[in-house]
Amino acid sequence: MEMDLTTPEGRKKQGELILRAIREAGLSVEQVARDIGCSRALLYQYIAGTTLAQPDKLTLIARRTGKPLAFFYGAAAVEPDAVRAEREALARERAAWERQQAEERERRLRERLESLLVLADAQAAPPDWRGAASTCEQILPLARALGDQRAEAAALFRLGNLRLLLGDFDGALMALQQARALFERLGDQPYALACRQSIGRALLLMGRPEDAVREFTRAAQSDHWHNRWEAEVALAAVTEWVGDFHAAMVHLDAAETLAEQAPSERARQTVHLFVIANRANVYLACGDFAEALKLARRATELAAQLADRDQQLETLLTQAVCLRHLGEWATAWDIAQQVRTLSQFAEEAERVAVADTLLGHLAAVVGDFAQAKERSKDALTAALRLRSRQAELWAHKALAETYLREGNAADARYHALEAVELADTMRHATEYAHALCLRAWTLWQLGQLAEAAQDAARALALADEKGARHIAGLAAWLRAQIDRASGRVDDAVNALAEAERLARETGDAELVWRCLATRGEWHWSDGDVAAATVPLRAAVAMLDQWRAQWRHEGHEDTWLEDPWRVRICWLFARCLERTEGVPAAEAFVEQSGWLPLQELWEKTTKTP
Repeated sequence: MEMDLTTPEGRKKQGELILRAIREAGLSVEQVARDIGCSRALLYQYIAGTTLAQPDKLTLIARRTGKPLAFFYGAAAVEPDAVRAEREALARERAAWERQQAEERERRLRERLESLLVLADAQAAPPDWRGAASTCEQILPLARALGDQRAEAAALFRLGNLRLLLGDFDGALMALQQARALFERLGDQPYALACRQSIGRALLLMGRPEDAVREFTRAAQSDHWHNRWEAEVALAAVTEWVGDFHAAMVHLDAAETLAEQAPSERARQTVHLFVIANRANVYLACGDFAEALKLARRATELAAQLADRDQQLETLLTQAVCLRHLGEWATAWDIAQQVRTLSQFAEEAERVAVADTLLGHLAAVVGDFAQAKERSKDALTAALRLRSRQAELWAHKALAETYLREGNAADARYHALEAVELADTMRHATEYAHALCLRAWTLWQLGQLAEAAQDAARALALADEKGARHIAGLAAWLRAQIDRASGRVDDAVNALAEAERLARETGDAELVWRCLATRGEWHWSDGDVAAATVPLRAAVAMLDQWRAQWRHEGHEDTWLEDPWRVRICWLFARCLERTEGVPAAEAFVEQSGWLPLQELWEKTTKTP
């Protein structure tokens, strides 16, 4: 049927045919207007019949919708063969156009993808973990739009590991599980197993060691050398976590054996780096601080040679913890501060929180309680934000110990209780034993001696079973104090002797000091001034040495902000008064350079 396009009715009929063609093609008016290069308003005018469609635009509409041009003039009674031929020609033109558009779109997407991949590589050195993670998030939709599953899997794998570094464990787990599924679909077992390694690490840091073991065990059964040695090292970390130090060493021995099968010298040295670093952790967990320090220093040197920044920072933290126990406070502080600065620069949130807990603990040791609380609270806030249960545990422990040293057991109680609960749910054996010690200490200070004795006994039994000798020493010291307060004098003496033995075996400097101070305090309370003088003199000499070293390194001397240390110095002055005379005692108090001690001396020894 023909139509008279000179009349409004004819133009309206043609507009109806245009709209019908658009709808039958599954398109929108906006799409067609954009594709033929006209405004949506003009196309609406064609459809309404208020404006006559120009022949060139009508031809473009026909090509875009796949209709023959005659369709728009109402010529339905055309020979079928002719109509079919015109429709097929239009379809070919349309297919060619769409193919060209798709190829151009893919080219632009591919160029964008390649530029982002280059950017992600550049952000790895020097490290910009947050920027790299953002880049990977931008890569994902491009890879999916291109149907490039390998690029998508690689981006997810990289993103998961970056989120691990940034402390986003839930986000890391999600990305890594998606990456593993894609790699398995692609038949890439080495990368699928590498995903399992990272998943296991995330699970361990989330306090799920049993789930982590399953992932690592699957990886250890691989035929691929790289997956196997990494899995053995990971299994060593998990078994150390649950307190099976012998099993941890067995896994590290297996990894060291695999090092001899390394495809290159660099690969062999990398395995040795991880083995040495993890052996240092095991020795540290056992309380063998000198050996742990030696291994950690070797690992740090090797990490520097291999340009492995992550392991370099981790082994520096291990050094700082060892030095803290060995009484090298200033060096421990400097190393922990160095790690914190570098980690903050790289936006490694969890490591910053861990460094803050260590710095908070050190600040508490030296009596700087304000700084100790500030750093530990910052660490706790970060840990809660990151959902890092391990960092949260350490922050609670640091706060509990800070309040206990300050003499504020009421505020310590909450943090000690939280530490016990966290360590228990995380299945971390040595951390649980240490948290029990903090709770026992709190209960003892609060006068709840029966409950305190139970916690101290449980901590001692667990630490002794696992071989964590420094924690066993702390538990024995607490048990001694609790037994003494409960009137079990003989038991207290035996427990204190055990604590001092373990303190000297491990080289735990502050525990040695605690044992000396406690023994002197007890002898003074028993009225045996001569017996009290010897251990108190030794304790004061240790304290004087620490204060001098701390000042020498340019730090403010806050050591005697600790009320127990002031009491020990005062007791020693009283011993001097009895054994060497008042001038000797007053000279000691004056030389302390600590006004509160001098005021205490005046108050308690001088009559008004």
